[in-house]
Amino acid sequence: MAPRFTEAEKGKGTMVTTRDNPIRRIRAPSLDTSALIIENALTLIGKLTNPQEQKIWALIPALPQKWNLLGRAVGSDLGNNCFMFRFEREDDFRRVLDNRPYHFSYWMIILQRWEPVISSSFPSLIPFWIRIKGLPLHFWHEKMVAKIGQDLGTLETHELTKTTARVRVLIGGLKPLIKKAVIEFDSGEESLINLEYEKLESHCSICYSLFHARRNCPEREQLEESSERIPDNRGYVSVQKIALRNATTEFSTQGEMRKEKPSTDLYGFHERFDRYGRPFGERVSTKHTRVPPPLRSSNAIEPSTQTWKQKTTKGDSQPYVSPQYTHKKTEYKRLLSKGKGPVPPKKPRPMETGAIWGRCWEL
Repeated sequence: MAPRFTEAEKGKGTMVTTRDNPIRRIRAPSLDTSALIIENALTLIGKLTNPQEQKIWALIPALPQKWNLLGRAVGSDLGNNCFMFRFEREDDFRRVLDNRPYHFSYWMIILQRWEPVISSSFPSLIPFWIRIKGLPLHFWHEKMVAKIGQDLGTLETHELTKTTARVRVLIGGLKPLIKKAVIEFDSGEESLINLEYEKLESHCSICYSLFHARRNCPEREQLEESSERIPDNRGYVSVQKIALRNATTEFSTQGEMRKEKPSTDLYGFHERFDRYGRPFGERVSTKHTRVPPPLRSSNAIEPSTQTWKQKTTKGDSQPYVSPQYTHKKTEYKRLLSKGKGPVPPKKPRPMETGAIWGRCWEL
């Protein structure tokens, strides 16, 4: 029987190879690049810090709108998460450099003046104004502030007033940020200072990197594992509980077997531990903390001697009594003309047929 051929062998499929894609090495010729260096003197090179959130095709038309340029700036994608902007006017170029740092899509971008270098780590410098917090007041000196800026990176300038101390430093954006530092004094004393970065957008809150968020930090799993490693000093506690639960039974004096209830005195309150392995300590008596109940009065409540009586309405008190009839019609007319005599009641008007049927319908 003839063997069966696979789809790849028949030419109907693509053969999968396990080897890596080949990379060809090309030798560059010797060139005079002096003219190109002069031509790119007004060029900025930028790099994304988070390509998952930032897109170059959206960044290139958006950044010039923030710069408020007087001339034109032509941008293009250079690959490897890098881009470039070529300016027509030098004043626009200088102003954009002085107003750094910039961000796009809530993440920082590294923007640096182009240099004729060949390096995968270019551009890498990003300037920040950094506020110094926690420095003792008697060390608010020009030399002290400048020394802090020089240790953080390339010091551009510094500002020292009665209320603020800050430095403008070019730091390596490819490395994690430094947010705390310890100042060592000649007396052997130390002081912890905090560094606050102005115009700083999203970054990792674990390692302080500009290139990923906290959820993507490689140190996150290690941090969570170390936080879960809490010393468990309650191992012997569970053993004692099991021993008490499985206590042996004893025979009573009548010869009957009964199960003895485990005593809580074997495991006192001061020997217990909380969920973090810390002892509870001595029990606080509730006798001094709880609110005492109200005292009962010695005088007994006497029964009420009042009796209940139904309230009478106004109509039940006295019936209506009409005035006496008099035969002296002349006297009645005289009093009626003066407004002193009784007014005879008005005769009711006869109800219409519709009203009568309405009343019947309501009933």
